[in-house]
Amino acid sequence: MMVCVVVGLFMGRPDVVVLGLPLAFAAASGWSALRPPPARQAPSSAGMEATTFGIEPDPGESDEGRRTFRVASGGPSGIALIQAAAAGGPAVSALVLLGGPFAVSVPVPRSGRARVLTVGAAALTLDGVMRQEARELEPVRLTVLPRVREARLLPLPHRLQGRTGEHTSRSIGDGGELRSIDEFRPGDQLRRIDWRATARQSANEDRLFVRRSYARSEAGIHLVLDTAHDYPARLRAWFPLRTEPVNALSSLHLAREAATLLAASYLAAGDRVGLNDLSARHWPVRATGGHRQLELIRTQLALMTASGRPEQSSRDPGAPAGSLIYVMSTFTDEEPARLMRLWQAAGHRVIGVDILPALEGSAVSPSGRRASRLVLLRRREVMNALAASGMAVLGYRGGGSIDAGGALDSIPGQLPLETGLASLRRPTGSYRSAVGGPV
Repeated sequence: MMVCVVVGLFMGRPDVVVLGLPLAFAAASGWSALRPPPARQAPSSAGMEATTFGIEPDPGESDEGRRTFRVASGGPSGIALIQAAAAGGPAVSALVLLGGPFAVSVPVPRSGRARVLTVGAAALTLDGVMRQEARELEPVRLTVLPRVREARLLPLPHRLQGRTGEHTSRSIGDGGELRSIDEFRPGDQLRRIDWRATARQSANEDRLFVRRSYARSEAGIHLVLDTAHDYPARLRAWFPLRTEPVNALSSLHLAREAATLLAASYLAAGDRVGLNDLSARHWPVRATGGHRQLELIRTQLALMTASGRPEQSSRDPGAPAGSLIYVMSTFTDEEPARLMRLWQAAGHRVIGVDILPALEGSAVSPSGRRASRLVLLRRREVMNALAASGMAVLGYRGGGSIDAGGALDSIPGQLPLETGLASLRRPTGSYRSAVGGPV
């Protein structure tokens, strides 16, 4: 066929060219029929509007202990493939139209900072072609401040400070309780003259008598948190270490709540309150007063996480002179007790707060049960030694019974925090400490 066309053109024979053309066209059409069709391609994203995803809180009301978030999407018409997972929970997948609603409710921590939601998203066209590759959005992290409560009766340090405050000190000054009626001396203020006492005691009306009173002072309070460990309430999560739900009860949450209760109570009374970490892993909060100080302490408490015990500390955390020191710990090792004895020897008044939650269940394996038993026996030994040193240890264990019928984690005779604070407030009379020792 092609030979006829070439020979006809070369020899100048048009009749031969006309004879070969039909055969050439037939061959060309057959070759094109044998070629495979081109592969179907997704429309290029160039020149198309990009698909956007974002996570925003739902403005509606949420259940207690939970928060609802919406995954917002925007772009050209299509389908969004969304996969959302709460912290410690299973993933949930859904197909929704772009721009359509998608909401997920997740548990939130009781206090502290934690990641509560992770979301991945991809965009598809309406006929199922991938338009935008799947990507993970920025995780949602929440910071929950510990709740604020106040106690009415509070113990005070051995020595008050300053010339202003709400407490009556033993120093002579203005504004406090009556100390004595005395003769007027140079330097006494005229407004202190007691005219009734002068009329009764100055028969010749040649002497003046003044009222002398105690000064008003403030207390210095120092809160120390032991952040070396964060023990969950479920014993089976101790050994081996398991990841608990984000809203599970733990010792660090109880430490935050106990510290907030103490800080709010003393700040409301006009005292100065500071905060420190026993392991020296977090920045301390300098002792001062005012409502802003309470918010600063709550924020710092929420940011404190379990950081482990340092192998060798450069120096022990200090406290201002004459402070009342509260140590919030689980007392499962000797370090908190050592520092409490050190501060007591330096002249501070020291009170311990037991923040181990009331334990639930038991360890899964026999080795785990033995290990947890050894930890709890060591804890009881440490607290008995504190009682022998004359230091009170009060209990703040999450509302459960702190003397649960001889359970290994309970301490016989331990008083709840608020009851113990009221007992320690008493200026006279004997008081048995939380673990049986005198204060």
